Amino acid sequence: MKELLQQPLKDIRVLDFTLMLAGPYATMMLGDYGAEIIKIEQPGTGDNTRSIGPYSPHDKDQRAGGFFLSISRNKKSLTLNLKHPKGVAIVKELVKNAHVVIENFRPGVMERLGIGYDALSSINPKIVYTSISGFGHTGPYRERPAFDLIAQAMGGVMAMTGPRGGAPHKVGPGIGDIWTSTIAAFATMVALHDANKTGQGQHVDCAMYDTMLYMIERAIMMYSISGIISGREGNAHPLYAPYDCFETKDGKNIVIAGHWEKHWKNFCHAMKQGHLLEKPELNSMSGRAENYHYLRPIIDTWVKSNNRDELVELLIKHDVPVAPVQTVDDIFKCPQVKARGMLVDVHHPIAGMHQIVGPPAKMSKTPGHISKAAPLLGEHTEEILRNLLAYSDKDIHHLKDEGVI
Repeated sequence: MKELLQQPLKDIRVLDFTLMLAGPYATMMLGDYGAEIIKIEQPGTGDNTRSIGPYSPHDKDQRAGGFFLSISRNKKSLTLNLKHPKGVAIVKELVKNAHVVIENFRPGVMERLGIGYDALSSINPKIVYTSISGFGHTGPYRERPAFDLIAQAMGGVMAMTGPRGGAPHKVGPGIGDIWTSTIAAFATMVALHDANKTGQGQHVDCAMYDTMLYMIERAIMMYSISGIISGREGNAHPLYAPYDCFETKDGKNIVIAGHWEKHWKNFCHAMKQGHLLEKPELNSMSGRAENYHYLRPIIDTWVKSNNRDELVELLIKHDVPVAPVQTVDDIFKCPQVKARGMLVDVHHPIAGMHQIVGPPAKMSKTPGHISKAAPLLGEHTEEILRNLLAYSDKDIHHLKDEGVI
């Protein structure tokens, strides 16, 4: 993990009050591009993802859960009791020279602690204060608790995910958390850009519910324009075909996206089913979608007569968009993943060597970088107090005795 010379956000300091996934993922994104992330954790326990496995065989005491290791790279850990007046005072000292605050408590919690937006912006008017919550800081649902499952259910995602005629399914990865964090990181940078121009920060309010609606824009459009309520289509698409997942002869799966006219023609030639091109009812994407009940069995029969890897090779030669349905072990062996440097070796003092996903945006001059593994609990507490706030050894000793750090 060699430190790069150019890190575009190296002059940005973030006070990170986030827990779990929605929040830590946002600060991870900023940290990957050089921002100084000061993760503020409860003394003795820290972020609860520290105790969520799996655990490395080297971690005999289970102190470094894989969940935490993945999304807490490039961060510093400062333990601070926010219910102690001196803990709050330290936050107010730190915010004087910070650029961003990110938190994901329920609305009102930070205010009750005395470190809400109004309190901290009065100290540093240029601060960008980003809040992530289930339903935002306004509206009748603002105080409801939320997790990824809640966001996917409320946001229409589950109603559209799963087999046709079957029960609603959530999407596998925690998109309610991850997509919200992505939007929060983007909005934070927008607010920072504005603060640099105007000298005034602002409160950025990101709700998981809202971001799910932003994600299902097609369903919103379809209902608004035509009254269509999007339902579960399995892996197929309601507007065009063929665009689906199929089982191969060897019991594996591939996806085929042969819906555009060029690809549809290539696909028919690959299947040696040229007669399908002569059927007028199949000469458009919408026509193929409407007649998919006829088309699907034809494709199924052909796919099931071939093994997965053979089909992928054949369809690539015919310039048909195709992909194997990969499991995680396939990803670790994929040459494209290796070529893009997407799996990064990281050494942690407890967990040892492991691999985590690297930054996906490949920037030619200022690339993202994983410079350090997830921190130990409180690893940087004394360093931060000494270097940023000029606390003496005696001051730090008293704070420990009083249960502040």
